[in-house]
Amino acid sequence: MKANKAPEKIWMSDDTEAIWVTNPYSTRFIEYTRTDAFIEKACEWLRTHSEADYFEQITPYNYCGAGNLNKKRMIEDFEKHIKV
Repeated sequence: MKANKAPEKIWMSDDTEAIWVTNPYSTRFIEYTRTDAFIEKACEWLRTHSEADYFEQITPYNYCGAGNLNKKRMIEDFEKHIKV
């Protein structure tokens, strides 16, 4: 299969000039990410993380396994990974 030479991210001008760059030089640009690059990054994060990483025990030695999934921290970590 031929490698995709398109950049992972591009930034398009928010005015009518219709120009795009791979390195924005002002805040007037809107960031776009290739769908396949986004999916690949999300899958990488899912492969390397599990809900056990975010599971917090209610009591330290609870043999029945009762606890809480810290969804907020999990979402924050996922968001950080995707933004890089």
